[in-house]
Amino acid sequence: MDRSKVILPVSIVLSAAIVGGFLYQIQRSKQASIEKQEEITQEAKKDKEIFDNNLKCQSLLKELKQRWNNVVGIYYVPPSENPFDIGPQNTCIVKYTKSGEVLEAPIEEMQDD
Repeated sequence: MDRSKVILPVSIVLSAAIVGGFLYQIQRSKQASIEKQEEITQEAKKDKEIFDNNLKCQSLLKELKQRWNNVVGIYYVPPSENPFDIGPQNTCIVKYTKSGEVLEAPIEEMQDD
């Protein structure tokens, strides 16, 4: 077999494989970039929601201090991603004093005495 007749087809096949490999890597890189951007966007949405809910809790502080003179603060607890977390979630936690001790309770549990 003549060697020159084999070189051209082999070169074409190798070139096609190399170009195909590059194109495949470019597509994988683009997909990874899109997925990373989506992840960043979702995190930003969660952070904004937490920030907004914390502002809502803070806006209640003046009213709570007028209603109960022992309220010293308030903060927001976001929902947990841990399904086994049984503490208060997605609520405002009120800090208040009782008998000289600082206690905390979800706003839903606060009652007039």
